[in-house]
Amino acid sequence: MEGKYRYIIYIYFILAILALQAKSVHYEFGKTYKYTYETTVLFNEDSAKKESRAQQDVGLRMRMEFEFTPLFEGDGSQLVRLQVSQAALTSLHRGGMEGQLLDMGKFPLYFEYTDGEVGSVWSIEGDSVFCTNIKKGIVSMFQVQMQAGERTELDVSGECKMVYKISGPTIIKQKLDCENLEIAGQHSNENEVFGIKSVSSSTLTYQLENNVVHSVMGSDRHVASLNVKATLNSMVLATQKLTLLSTEPMSAGDKLPVSDMEAAANIIKQGSNYPVLDMLLPSTPETQQCTPNTCRKPKDILKEVKDSLESSKVGKVEAAHAFLKLLKAFRTSGKDAIAETLTCPDSAYVVNQLLDVGVATQTPGAQRAMMELLNFEEQKNLVYPLRYLLGAAYTTHPGDYLIRDLMTILKDKAPNPSVKGGVALALGAVIYSYCRNPQQCQDKIVSDYQELILSKYKQCPTEDCRLLYLRSMGNSGLPQFMGTIFEAVQEKNSSPMQGFTSVQALRRIPEKFLGDKEKQALLKIFHQTDRTYDSSVRASAAELLLGYNSSVATVINIFLSAVKDQKQHELSTFILGKVVDMAKYNSKLRTTLQDVLKDSVLNNYNLWAQRGKSSAFSSLLAETSDANATYGLYMESARSGVMKKSAMDVSLVTQDAVQKLLSFGIYASGLESLLGQEMDPMDADQEATAGLGLKILDVLLPPVEFFRGSSGLMSAVWNAPSDPVSALQVSFLLQDHNERFHLANGLVVELEVLGVVSIDLTGMVSISLWNRNSESLIRNSGAMVIEGTMSLTSEIGKAGAVFTAEGQSYIDFETDVDFYNTPFKMCMQMKRPKTAFRHTLNKYEKATKFDKSYKSKVVRVSHIDGLSYFLSQKNSEECKALLANK
Repeated sequence: MEGKYRYIIYIYFILAILALQAKSVHYEFGKTYKYTYETTVLFNEDSAKKESRAQQDVGLRMRMEFEFTPLFEGDGSQLVRLQVSQAALTSLHRGGMEGQLLDMGKFPLYFEYTDGEVGSVWSIEGDSVFCTNIKKGIVSMFQVQMQAGERTELDVSGECKMVYKISGPTIIKQKLDCENLEIAGQHSNENEVFGIKSVSSSTLTYQLENNVVHSVMGSDRHVASLNVKATLNSMVLATQKLTLLSTEPMSAGDKLPVSDMEAAANIIKQGSNYPVLDMLLPSTPETQQCTPNTCRKPKDILKEVKDSLESSKVGKVEAAHAFLKLLKAFRTSGKDAIAETLTCPDSAYVVNQLLDVGVATQTPGAQRAMMELLNFEEQKNLVYPLRYLLGAAYTTHPGDYLIRDLMTILKDKAPNPSVKGGVALALGAVIYSYCRNPQQCQDKIVSDYQELILSKYKQCPTEDCRLLYLRSMGNSGLPQFMGTIFEAVQEKNSSPMQGFTSVQALRRIPEKFLGDKEKQALLKIFHQTDRTYDSSVRASAAELLLGYNSSVATVINIFLSAVKDQKQHELSTFILGKVVDMAKYNSKLRTTLQDVLKDSVLNNYNLWAQRGKSSAFSSLLAETSDANATYGLYMESARSGVMKKSAMDVSLVTQDAVQKLLSFGIYASGLESLLGQEMDPMDADQEATAGLGLKILDVLLPPVEFFRGSSGLMSAVWNAPSDPVSALQVSFLLQDHNERFHLANGLVVELEVLGVVSIDLTGMVSISLWNRNSESLIRNSGAMVIEGTMSLTSEIGKAGAVFTAEGQSYIDFETDVDFYNTPFKMCMQMKRPKTAFRHTLNKYEKATKFDKSYKSKVVRVSHIDGLSYFLSQKNSEECKALLANK
């Protein structure tokens, strides 16, 4: 008996499925169907604990009743009127608060309905965008198919891929990959590490009876989080519930006495007291009107934050917060308001910081305001133009107007070498950001940049001129420059600086553009096949090769060279250390290295017992679940043992990418002649020189030369600052993301994430020629503030969640050198103090129908202990010897 019932149930479900697949949704002409509808929009952070009131969701709920009436039927299509009869708004947190939405019932919405698919939509012009969007959200719920499978549909969220699943009388519709037509104003940082990850899931579950929608339950969830730290996130959830209440005969006067859909639509339009608009089903954002509280003038905000923008505050959280406040005002202001702010009395001591904000605004109006203020043709008073160019190098989504202005300055308006160098470097960096969007990289403005740089390069009368344009090529990362770059490296009479700069100019070109020919050319540079190269050039070539997917043969080749070339024992020591160090964070190189070291012919004492002082070492600076910050210290010595190049790199390593944050390197050549040491024969003709190279976010900045020649050295010694002096200050955006979520219920939620970093690089040095020792300090102070806002702003009110993360710290890099006796003693120390990281989540809801608003706040503070970083075993031993008596 039990088996018989199972068989009957089985047959029932089979028949139900077949019935669903054989039919489509269809409403009986001549009837009015009455439904209840409820929707909520909730804000919080993803996976939030909800133990306290402050951790609960915030948001708004709407309840309404409406009538679904087919007014015309013909050729399988119906013209349907959706008329709301009553609507109310309630608070999620305060159940007693309720307001009537009387405007919702003023006007109906009409649409074409064919076999469960919505076609044309007609709205009354007098209806608000909010009311129309909500009605579109309801109409979209009636768009349902009774066959399983995938299809593309246009609904309230845009053009979406729909996946239908059928289980008995239940239909489940999953919505994926929606693209809305309203994309104006949306943008993102194309840099993956600093980007935002948005994850959406939307599902509707239908119960149908007699081919009519009886009930629908819907959930539409969107989570936006930082790639670099997923705990910094916001979530919006829209729920929907629709239930059939009753059916009744429609009024005879409502039936449209026509024979086709076009005639029916015309009757609707002619019979309305207001114009009737043809429109598509997707929702549209509500236009927000400016009020004194929402659209404040940037000049007024400057009065409040000018003290926080002073130079002494750069590199601190206070300055970063002030930057964000002004940035928001600049982005909603025109050229005149920005120009007024840049020149008002309150700007007198903070123009540099205002230029940082102006460049980050990235609007044509802000660009024109700055171009009118700045003079690039002067030989003196270059502080403002140089600060503008520094900020321009870090634009997140630059427009072609910025590229055009920079090219014009480079062509005609930059007589000063410092300005010309700054323009060339900034222009390359802007092109790199512009070309992160592959479609934009096909624009004519990019080819115009290539032609300009190559033309300028070929006209260069001096090496310094060529270096300037090679650096611009390197910042741009365009593969079209590879031929010119390799020619510059291989030029017979080129200096070590030109060779090193040229190889470094390949660093941003994607590996896919470097074929076997280019990799063989790098290998020839390393092996000095065609000519001799400075060790810094060879080391740079080897590092590039190892960073690509190097073959086992290439790694063996480099190792064998290091073992055999003991004349360049410092280079061999450095290369071996660099290979091992790079393998720590490069899984492909690590696997290759493990394969290579299985061979005992290589993996033995001769390989590892290098006698040089050069070193390459990296380790963790900070560690999180989503990303690690690493630091690397690299020192290459000349054959005499005198330092030739020292560099420190700080990088951010995620699961999918590595982003270089900061790299500063001290280079020197020919110092042996000043110190009474034997010169390397290759360096015999080089004048004693030292300087600093700096890259921030892998953007090369203008190099700083400390001295050239013995007279320059003496001048540098006497003028060296014994107190910290700021060498570089800048604030710029890391995160810059604006996105809209068109929810299934018709509401439009906006996401804005802005992350600003403020940097102050200071230094001091104390040199005693009498005691023959020196002490130096480089302090890199930095602050970051990230603010993410996910908000609903509508005529009925506001609701949303805002997360803020902030922290500030500094890293000291101290160097003590004793050159009284040889060999010299040098101790390097890297330290940071105890640091606090603050994460705040604010949530709010406010409706025009309620007297009071609701706000909640959750604050989390984490502390990171201070630390002195291990640099290398040799360095630790020298520090013990040098600092023993201190």
